[in-house]
Amino acid sequence: MVKWFTPSKIIFIGFLSLGLVGGILLTLPIASPEGKECSFVDGLFTAVSSVCVTGLNIKDTPNDFTTFGHIVMLLLIQIGGIGYMSIAALLFFLLRKRFSVRQTTLTEESIGYSSSGEIQRFMVKLIKITVTFELIGAVILSICFAAMGIPGAIFKGIFHSVSAFCNAGFSLFSDNLCSFIDSPVVILTIGLLIIFGGLGFVVWRDIRENILHKKRLDLNAKLVIITTLILLGIGIIGVLAFEWSGTLAAFPVKTKILASFFQSVTPRTAGFQVVNVGNYQSATLLLTIILMFIGASPGGTGGGIKTTSAAIIWLCLVAFMKKKRDIVCFNRKMGHVNIEKVYAVTFTAILVVLAGIMILACSEKGQSLIAIIFEDVSAFGTVGLSMGSKINPYCSLAYDFTNIGKIVLIITMLIGRVGPLIVGTLFLPLPEREIIKYPKDEVLVG
Repeated sequence: MVKWFTPSKIIFIGFLSLGLVGGILLTLPIASPEGKECSFVDGLFTAVSSVCVTGLNIKDTPNDFTTFGHIVMLLLIQIGGIGYMSIAALLFFLLRKRFSVRQTTLTEESIGYSSSGEIQRFMVKLIKITVTFELIGAVILSICFAAMGIPGAIFKGIFHSVSAFCNAGFSLFSDNLCSFIDSPVVILTIGLLIIFGGLGFVVWRDIRENILHKKRLDLNAKLVIITTLILLGIGIIGVLAFEWSGTLAAFPVKTKILASFFQSVTPRTAGFQVVNVGNYQSATLLLTIILMFIGASPGGTGGGIKTTSAAIIWLCLVAFMKKKRDIVCFNRKMGHVNIEKVYAVTFTAILVVLAGIMILACSEKGQSLIAIIFEDVSAFGTVGLSMGSKINPYCSLAYDFTNIGKIVLIITMLIGRVGPLIVGTLFLPLPEREIIKYPKDEVLVG
């Protein structure tokens, strides 16, 4: 029985359990205003979307939930963003207890980081980084929201700061952030929080330690930062080019550039928006789908196949075209195990997304294929962007889905947050030692 509870199963069960508990809490009468009670499926969807830091909403968050409901969502976002094992590490640290070998393995697998036995110290640093960024963001945003009243401004500032840094995308404004398109401070604060949260805690640790000791960044940090900047640049140029005469037509040049920056940041797994994504041109929708599928960086608060996977696939393609045997980046050779893992993650992700799209195409009659693809990729990348409901303008397209469609997205969000490889190992037997060696042969490809 103990062998059955592998780290992969425990991680998946942990997130599923948090979603179930959150779903139950959100269906309580105290969580919704009178006359706007939440069904279990809708409560479960909202809870899973929160704990998986996705942001897809089938409820008008500010109006369909009470302060109690908002607090439940906020806690789920925070726990889901940094990982529930981080909370356990902090509690053990405060109680002056050490993780067992099994707990260490579980925590390392949950964040994709090998700490050489120093996992608890790393997790405490992780929480310190999180609190620092979220506190700074909360103060700035609370000042920006001050006209709404001090208590409300403080809560909105905290909620949006946590939602941004954890790459969740939930907002306490019905139109998300569209009414703040002319507020550079709000847009830049939330945009930078999304970027900082999406970079990954391992990268922030490396930046901190290398600056203190005046050393060079390691390969992972360099690859993450450069790939992030490249994707941001592509997104900004793409949104500006495709939407200059579209959704951005009515705005001055400065606002267009600022909105393009923000709309390039949000597909990196945070579903905030300052313009209506449903009005995008087809080319912008396709670009956004690609950015959502890539997602954030390993060890961060977002989903997707990760920036490093996209970078390694590109490096492999370039090396193959140049007929080079080794994959080299910054004078460092990539390990074959690393490359194989990237292909496994990407291929599994494609299968998960295609399976979701196929089921949704069958269950959601009358919905356009591009809208279904956008919604499903958004769920997998734990992004939260949506082309919007045709019935309720303040909700995601999932609002129009049947219960079957909502359950498909719930599963997709869980897979996207936990990781396709971790979920894939749930259905595979434990590996056995290879005894037989098989002869090598060639297969024609291309």
